[in-house]
Amino acid sequence: MIDVIIDFLANKKEEFLQKKIASELKGKKNQDDDAIVKARAKFQVEADEKYQISSWLDKVIAKAKPNITTHPAKFTNPKIKDVSANIFIGKYIKDGYLKTGNVNLTDSVDVSGDAATNTIIFELYQLLSQKINGDKRFISLFESDNDELKNFIGRLSLDYQKLKEKSLAVFFGNEKSQTTHELIRQVYFPVDEENYHLLSVTTPSMLLFDVKNRIDAFDKWIEGSHIRNLKKDNLFHDEGFDELLNITEIGFSHNEFTKMGNVSYLNVKNKGIAYLLPSTPPTLQKRDIRLPTYDFFKNSLQLGQFKESFVSLHKLTVLDINNINIREGINNLIKFVIDQVLQKAFAIRAYGIGWSETEHYKQLPSAQRIWLDDVHEEQRQNNDDWRNSIGQQFAAWIVQSYEASLKNSNATMLSSAELSHIRQFIDEAISQDKEFF
Repeated sequence: MIDVIIDFLANKKEEFLQKKIASELKGKKNQDDDAIVKARAKFQVEADEKYQISSWLDKVIAKAKPNITTHPAKFTNPKIKDVSANIFIGKYIKDGYLKTGNVNLTDSVDVSGDAATNTIIFELYQLLSQKINGDKRFISLFESDNDELKNFIGRLSLDYQKLKEKSLAVFFGNEKSQTTHELIRQVYFPVDEENYHLLSVTTPSMLLFDVKNRIDAFDKWIEGSHIRNLKKDNLFHDEGFDELLNITEIGFSHNEFTKMGNVSYLNVKNKGIAYLLPSTPPTLQKRDIRLPTYDFFKNSLQLGQFKESFVSLHKLTVLDINNINIREGINNLIKFVIDQVLQKAFAIRAYGIGWSETEHYKQLPSAQRIWLDDVHEEQRQNNDDWRNSIGQQFAAWIVQSYEASLKNSNATMLSSAELSHIRQFIDEAISQDKEFF
């Protein structure tokens, strides 16, 4: 258990040294191994003192405050004080929305207090969040008053009870009534004739800066030059690069370090700068395929695209001639119609993995989700139940479309034998998951 603390602080010390070394060597021509060794030696003593176990824990007892939050109010106005430090991690839901809980965040929380204590509070929260014994976290050792932990803190001549109280308060927050502030934007939401909810609009800083960091990760440098310069010089690079245009920077007290730190820990980490993405309406392009909302055969297939094939099929089926050429012609027309439908299905698959998981398509039958969305590819390969359902719907659509195409031609209904013959081709195509031609 104690190794968790030792390893955590060792990693933090190395992170601290790497940042100091990078800052020391930035812009210098000489960045060889000797230069790195000299820079490390310059900051080694400071790093050792900063992350010495007893002094680090003593600093926790002296300075840690329950300022962990996920929605710092100070992004609205840095003068705001004494506002509830809300912690809302959220739960992952496949609804297609960008919201707290649905994003795999680099940092799940922020600290909004003051510049002098934010770092130690954030590091403490990271330590308390470390996994031990499977799904348990380090904070559970304080909750259960683990003997090994108590003895270890005692050997360091530190007050275990104070450290426990600080740790629990930082990790879980203080239980007190919710408070807001006049400088925060307020929304009054009526719930009946006489009551309302007061909604305070605050900033999910983890999402804000995760967006920035992901955009910054697009930057690639090749031999000291930005990869974008290759584009200017019309040179090829096999990795390529991504970029977002029309981005606006927004600053949060970014001109002064102390004020920047008073906003939040992540604000300092990102130098007080975040990005505003364009919120103009998108340019809509007409899709070649319509994604089905409740039934592929009704939503994505247009009868007019198949009418010529059904008319040709009808002309062959009513002939008195019955030879191998006629039979092959009938079979080929049936296969051609099946192929046309499969092309639509494969185009929907190519639209993107997981498209059917959003709220808009929740009425789509399970069998059609499996067939049309590659997020269910494993289930498609290992489960045969969906094939029978799709086969029945497919055959029914062919019969209905055939009759609808010839409703003014006194066409006879397809016989059960003919329907069975069609179903064999459908089952073969679905089973092999490919077109005939």
